[in-house]
Parts: sequence; C-alpha cells; structure tokens
Amino acid sequence: MSQSPPPPPPPGGYGSPPPGGYGYGGQPPGAASWDVGTALSYGWTKFQANAGQIILAALALFVGVAVVVVGFVAIQSAIISYDTSFFVVLFLNAVFVAALIVVLQIIGAGIIRGALDITEGREFTAATVFKFQNVANVVVTALLIGAAVLVGTILCYLPGLVAGFVTSYALYFVVDKNMAPVDAIKASFELVKDNLGNTVIWYIVSAIVGGVGAIACGVGLLVTYPIAIIGTAYTYKRLTGQEVAP
Repeated sequence: MSQSPPPPPPPGGYGSPPPGGYGYGGQPPGAASWDVGTALSYGWTKFQANAGQIILAALALFVGVAVVVVGFVAIQSAIISYDTSFFVVLFLNAVFVAALIVVLQIIGAGIIRGALDITEGREFTAATVFKFQNVANVVVTALLIGAAVLVGTILCYLPGLVAGFVTSYALYFVVDKNMAPVDAIKASFELVKDNLGNTVIWYIVSAIVGGVGAIACGVGLLVTYPIAIIGTAYTYKRLTGQEVAP
C-alpha cells in the first residue's frame, strides 16, 4: 500500500531562515523589490512631511558633531605642533573618525527610532528622538563600532571604511529588535553580506547625499542626514522582509 507524500515545508520568510540561517539577509521577502531610487525618494518625501520635527532633532546631532570637531581640531593642533610624523597624523585622524562615529551613533539612534516610526506609519516627533531607549545597548554598540573603525583606519583607512560599512545597520537592529550589541553587529554583517549589491549602492548614495549637505558649512546636513537615515530605515525594513508604510 503506497504512502502519501509528506506535506511540503512551511514557507520561509522573515524570522524563518533556511537551514544554516541567513541572519537578517539572504533575500527575505521584500529584498527583491528594493531599489535605490525608491529609497532616496522615500527619504525625501518623508523628510518633507516631517521637516519641522526632524530639523529640531537634527540640531542636537549637529551640536554634538560640532563639539567633537572643535575639540579634535584643538587637540590635533596642539599635538602636531610637536610632532608632524605620518603615523601621528594617521593615529589622530583615526581617533577623530572613531569619536565622530560614536557621537553620530549615540545621538543618531534617536533619529533612527524616529525614522523607523515613519516606516511603520507613525509621525516623526522630536520627543521620540530624546527618549533614549535601549541606551546601554546603543552606547556599547556605538563604542564597539567606533573601536573597529579606529583600528581599521589606523591600518591605512580602507579597513576602517569596510568596518563602517558592514556595521551600518547594527543600530537599526538594536533600536528595532532590541538586540544585544554583538548580536546586532553580527546581524548587520549578515544583512550586508547577503544583500551586498544593494547595500553597497545605498552606502555610496547615502554618503554622497551626506556629502552634499556638508558642503554648505555642514548646515545642509540638517536636511541631507535625516534623508539618508530615513532612506536607510526603508532599506533596512525592505532587506529584512518587513512591511514599509507608504
């Protein structure tokens, strides 16, 4: 007597990785529908719809970055007046980049929370940005990323760029999924690895967007940085197979 065939396996999807696991990458549902034009357009459209509140929040980030830059310039000038060797300058630049990234990550985590709210259909509010949820995980994650970038930058810059790239979604996992720092960094690495083409394209485009804002004495960052953050939140949601509010 013949036996009926076994039932098919349940469909995969976000939260149901295939054997071996794809972390939060591996082309989950929604990844194929991502494109850079839509991500950029989404960031711009949502910025316009929430401009007042976003700019208020971005001002806090701007002040934090300004403090780091001014402090670094003062320290660098004092040290270089005694030693201008290549390795001293390289080390100072590495410290500056790492410190800047830590500040951007810690303060920017609030803006990330607001950007994720937008992708979930809620309005962006400056009050949400200053709630500092998951602050311990945010700070530790930022410090780990800053340390990786510091070491990578000392190794002649390129490894530092790579470290910043592969960890660029870590805080999104911390804020969105309340992940522990190391788990969030691993998840970011997996997301980037499994969606390398899309994440490379977005990383370059978002860096260009930020660079355009920096041209206007940094003031333009009040607009371009939030656009990049919202676009990255959109990218994160799509590449992890989550729904994105229109």
